[in-house]
Amino acid sequence: MSVTAAVLLAALLLGHNLGDFTPLATPRMHRAKSEGRPIGPIAAHAAVHGLLAGLAVLLVVRPPLSTVALASGVVLTTHLVIDLAKARIGLRVPVLKDVSANPFWWALGFDQLLHGLVLFGVAFLVLG
Repeated sequence: MSVTAAVLLAALLLGHNLGDFTPLATPRMHRAKSEGRPIGPIAAHAAVHGLLAGLAVLLVVRPPLSTVALASGVVLTTHLVIDLAKARIGLRVPVLKDVSANPFWWALGFDQLLHGLVLFGVAFLVLG
């Protein structure tokens, strides 16, 4: 792995952490993700991730803006789909919403793994 690839992946993961575990993820976004609706705050949350990923790509790689837009779009879209799917499954399987139960943590870990794999794919896509 090149230094650029490692730095890009670290920047993408940092952006992901900022988007999920800081005030960039508002209480309204958390509520919507927990309830699976309304879609607006979930889409706004995904857009935050798309913007952060685009910024990481822009700062580390400085590719053409079309590549930045593609990376942002991939992250926005996949983040929205993953978070919506997790929320909708959580509505059908209530134990996945119980923070004191192991299945909650397994689902959270799987959710974060999926997001991380997307970021790995974005780094590969950007760097070719």
